[in-house]
Amino acid sequence: MPAPLSSLIHRVHGQPDPPPRRVRLGHTGAEHLLTALSQVPDPRDARGVRHQLSTVLAMAIAAVLAGNTSFYAIGQWIAGAGQKTLRTFGARRDPATGGYLGPDEKTVRRLCTRIDGDALDAVLGSWLHRRAVLAATAKARTGRRPSQDRKARRKAKAAGQRRRRRSTRARHVPPMPALSVDGKTSRGARTDQQAAPHLLAALTHTGIVLAQRQVADKSNEITALIPLLSTLDLTGMVITSDAMQTQRANARFLRQDRNAHFIFPVLDNQPTLFDRLDGLDWKGVAVTARTEDHDRGRHEIRTIQVIAAPEDLNFPHTAQVFLIERTVTEKGRTSYQAMLYVTSLTADQASPADLLAYVRGHWSVEVLHWIRDVTYREDASHVHTGNAPRVLATLRNTAVSLLRISGVTNIAAALRHNARKNRRVLKRLGLLPA
Repeated sequence: MPAPLSSLIHRVHGQPDPPPRRVRLGHTGAEHLLTALSQVPDPRDARGVRHQLSTVLAMAIAAVLAGNTSFYAIGQWIAGAGQKTLRTFGARRDPATGGYLGPDEKTVRRLCTRIDGDALDAVLGSWLHRRAVLAATAKARTGRRPSQDRKARRKAKAAGQRRRRRSTRARHVPPMPALSVDGKTSRGARTDQQAAPHLLAALTHTGIVLAQRQVADKSNEITALIPLLSTLDLTGMVITSDAMQTQRANARFLRQDRNAHFIFPVLDNQPTLFDRLDGLDWKGVAVTARTEDHDRGRHEIRTIQVIAAPEDLNFPHTAQVFLIERTVTEKGRTSYQAMLYVTSLTADQASPADLLAYVRGHWSVEVLHWIRDVTYREDASHVHTGNAPRVLATLRNTAVSLLRISGVTNIAAALRHNARKNRRVLKRLGLLPA
């Protein structure tokens, strides 16, 4: 049985507890979106502000949740919103007519260019986590799968959500919650004068983004991992990443400072460690777990061999090492791949099937990147001024995370479904009862 999401509680360490504040609750019982966004510092001069920052950001999130991919499209969605929708978002009233007025496209663009990206990511990551905890608690309390309810199945079919394909990859759920860490470059924001921003994100294996950080210029993801994870409570979690993060400092940080576990792949960027693992007698190690998937004409078999870490292995806190071999047959062609890993999880904490599931679950971050590139056309966007590329990425992460919390499997179909009625968007945001 998976660990409850409450183990992902977001907090900032090393700072005094803030004074208690009044929290307005939405219709889902979670903190109201406008209340959460009010914690983001407003970079504008207080004189002449016509639209509250929380209102502008909330409407931008709603527009992205309806499938809009640019500032111009966001402005169009706001301009087409009805009076009831504007009132729900807390839009200001025109003193002359008494009607509600939403911000125009230029207001949204200028604000997103100047806003503090770190503060926005922290606020939305914390808000999404609380929404996920409430959703998981409600699902555990009802004890009923939505796919088994006839009315829910009809609604899912109308929204373009197909039933999940049956495969071994989704049958085994590891006992500890896991977090994937990986980066993505907003290629469309590159100009002759500046490089494209590179964003490092941390998201759960269920697809909910909890943190994001922009990698400094002339740097890389290695130096950004510790600052990214420093504001999260990682106790009892498993951190997965690509081979770039297979660093001894990261392993010490996770085990000694955060009481978390790691699963790191080993490639040529750690030549001594790779040669030591590659030289082990893997032929004499039995295969202890196996998965097999048939999906759209693609046949994939994964096997794992696990042994205790050698005593002379020069990588801190490593309890086990393992080899995963993958055989893929597609369109009559067969390919093979082998990958070595180190982990701090002991045999009592994670079985071979658990390790296979953790490695497979890491690809949730690649799914997020694919959605941003293909569905939201992020790399085709030429927005490059100030913090605007990062803020747009944050809005897309938030939209995808909200849909994942709701159990959506087909993001593109859900966006089209939301675009047909603003009421559906408001329900996703918890501004209207579901």
